[in-house]
Amino acid sequence: MNKPAHGRIGWSEVIFSLKTFLASMLALWIACEFGLAKPYWAMATVYIVSQPLSGAVTSKALYRVGGTFLGALITLVLVPKLVNAPALLCLALALWVGFCLFISLLDRTPRSYLFMLAGYTAAIIGFAGVNNPELIFDTASSRVQEITLGIVCAAVVSRVIFPRHVGPVLTGRIEAWLGDAGQWAQDVLSGQAKAGQSRADARRMAADTIGLVALAAYLPYDTSSHKQAREQLNILEQHMTALVPLLSAVGDRITALQADARGLPAPLQALLTDISNWIAAGREGREATAKQLQLEISRLEKSVESRSGWRDLLQFNLCARLRNLVDVWEDCLVLRQAIATGNGRTPGHLNAAARFAGEPVLHLDARVAWISGLAATAGILICCAFWIGTGWNEGGNAAQLTAVFCCIFSSLDNPVPTLKKHTWCLVAAIGIATVYQFAIFPAVDGFPLLVLVLSPFLLAGGAFMATPILGFPAFALCVNSILFLNLESSLNLDFQFFLNNNLAAVIAGVLAIVVVTMFRAIGAEEGVVKLLRSVWADVAQLTSRREAGGTPAFVRRMVDRLGLLVPRLVALPAGSHLHASDMLSDIRVGLNIADLQRERAGLSANEIEITDSLLGGLSRHFRDKLADAKARPSPLLLTGIDDAIARLATPRDRSPAGTTLLHALVGLRRCLFPSARFFEPGLSKERPRS
Repeated sequence: MNKPAHGRIGWSEVIFSLKTFLASMLALWIACEFGLAKPYWAMATVYIVSQPLSGAVTSKALYRVGGTFLGALITLVLVPKLVNAPALLCLALALWVGFCLFISLLDRTPRSYLFMLAGYTAAIIGFAGVNNPELIFDTASSRVQEITLGIVCAAVVSRVIFPRHVGPVLTGRIEAWLGDAGQWAQDVLSGQAKAGQSRADARRMAADTIGLVALAAYLPYDTSSHKQAREQLNILEQHMTALVPLLSAVGDRITALQADARGLPAPLQALLTDISNWIAAGREGREATAKQLQLEISRLEKSVESRSGWRDLLQFNLCARLRNLVDVWEDCLVLRQAIATGNGRTPGHLNAAARFAGEPVLHLDARVAWISGLAATAGILICCAFWIGTGWNEGGNAAQLTAVFCCIFSSLDNPVPTLKKHTWCLVAAIGIATVYQFAIFPAVDGFPLLVLVLSPFLLAGGAFMATPILGFPAFALCVNSILFLNLESSLNLDFQFFLNNNLAAVIAGVLAIVVVTMFRAIGAEEGVVKLLRSVWADVAQLTSRREAGGTPAFVRRMVDRLGLLVPRLVALPAGSHLHASDMLSDIRVGLNIADLQRERAGLSANEIEITDSLLGGLSRHFRDKLADAKARPSPLLLTGIDDAIARLATPRDRSPAGTTLLHALVGLRRCLFPSARFFEPGLSKERPRS
């Protein structure tokens, strides 16, 4: 069942809502039966951890339980020792929250939940125990039991009742991704792909790759037949990573050849058509066809290899990229079939995996992580200072929620807009809770009637939680309304207590907005520039290496960044010059540099001299870009590339590794100087102009 494109409700959303409501009522009933102090924590936890996919619930549930236990343990250590020094206790808890948030932001897997929960669980328990330190063990024990109960109920119901497995969803995503990739490949091979559209296609594929990596992280917790396909999916993700810069390079070479008045040579045009038709065949593509295409590529490659003209070098380079494309696409077809069967066996013959082997390498921003931790620490300390200074009874609640709010939105580039939306949801949730608490609950007698009166709001909210557009506000309303209701064994109709307690949440929300604005808020353009600068820094670093051991990590981290760029570009102002930013070109530069480094051991002394001179110029260029984003490559770098190409243009003048060097030089010239005029190495002394 596909997720609705907007806020519409389908059967999958209805089923998700029914399951979540059932799990929450089960958790509430068990908590009440066993006399837990705050049963509503178990109920709210269900809504916090519930996900449409069963494997996602289980994976996060395990880490949430671990984080809750760790946070409780920390409070049992800190509170008894520092209870007589409230300022030191507040400082210790604030530093712990900040440290845990810092660690969690350095991990983009479900494991990050362990650290985040360990942080703000300590705040929830610790600040609640400040006024009653003798009850700290009971408080910690109750919170752990209530939260664990909610997690277990959510996980059990998700797995037992109409479970939605990760495997089939992944298979559907793979099919959709291959369809998009195939269409982009056909556009590129036909010469119809425009520069802007190709950038958009590449960004969409990179974002899809990130989505698949995230889903694959839940696969070990799945119970479908696809559970054993983790290795296959990892290899497929490697190939998906390879396709993004590869198709970009193929499109660039075709565009360059079309720009020449002579157009594409007939044999090359026929080859491109054959490859395009093979890719269009999809499932019908056969291994024998791939082998035939490789033979055609080899024949065309041999016909131009001995020529030294720029046009011939472009064809020679394009043949090498087409060979890679056929290998990668053939492997994708084989892997798709293996994953679809669910047999868990990785195909033995894969042509293009080695260069991109290894685990996914994700972009991490240590600076954002520590600033986020610092913001959370500062927010908690400001709240605690006001609490201690004024003797405000609800200050502990405000400190708890300040910690929670600063943590859960910290993964966003600019959390402020979401925090503002969440604060308005807090106000709305207070209104909903007020109606229930003082107008409906006094007439409720018994658990069945309680379930009945809660069902209209929670069933509707749960359904909207599963939609892309309304998911966040529905989630915020459901969770906060449950917490504000304070469902316990007896009804409390003290309006002043109710209002003061819940207004503390709004104050915490406002404080979180203020603190995060001071420390973390950045504009959309700054977020894009930060990602681009991280790419330039990696490319500059790559020029100083003398081996290519880090090449797979570099490529996969670059494609991950390309995927992260997509939502940031959407948020840019319409007239921003950054819409035209081409991270793909920088990625291809990095790949060509990696090729130079990988083949270094096989180069002749003359070729090593060429390589070292070129790497020096590339290093200077990317370091200049780090200082000034608008810096252009030096004309001297173009001259150096052209001289190097001229020295390697004929086969007799280069070693086997020198052929790779030549391909890298052609690629670098096209990436850095795409508008430079054609030239004939060794035949024309006129310097090409960029």
